[in-house]
Amino acid sequence: MEHIFIPGKNPALPPLVLLHGTGGDERSLLQIAELIAPDAAVLAFRGDVPEQGANRFFARYADGSFDLESLAEKTEQLMVQTAKLATEYDLVLENAIAVGYSNGANIAANAILTREDGFRKAILFHAMPSGAAMPDFSLAGATVFLTAGVNDPLISAEGSQQLIDLLVERDAVVTDVWTQQGHQMTLPEVEAARDWYGALL
Repeated sequence: MEHIFIPGKNPALPPLVLLHGTGGDERSLLQIAELIAPDAAVLAFRGDVPEQGANRFFARYADGSFDLESLAEKTEQLMVQTAKLATEYDLVLENAIAVGYSNGANIAANAILTREDGFRKAILFHAMPSGAAMPDFSLAGATVFLTAGVNDPLISAEGSQQLIDLLVERDAVVTDVWTQQGHQMTLPEVEAARDWYGALL
């Protein structure tokens, strides 16, 4: 996958791994990263699965359901490439925080839930679980900030709650923020994510 890396002004801060939504690219969440942690290093990816000209991180079917084979393959690719680039850019992968929106948040959530080498810290804007059977390894020590829209037409409140439940059942610490908005990211969500990030330090 194409990516960009921006060195942090403070290398001691947890780096951010940015994962855009459908139709975005590696620059789509840079402004969000600047609001959340302006002095942290940033590694931002561009999804390499095209959907009618739009960039995605994994494929989906016409009805919107996930292509689980594509999701598994691309989740592995993401974690392998993240680990390789973390070494190249001298980042501590265990400290990295995945920041994903929509499609990007979904692949980040899948990495947390299905891979023992997956992210253990994440900011997920409007995410849902894949619906696939999940492994049962413990997520103790994982901490996740998650936002959801009660009126989101793409990701139901039920879907968001299912993701929260999956994480909590396996002992992850989850902070959730619900809005009355739809699928778009709102400033209060980003400000809450900034506060969550700050509380980790």
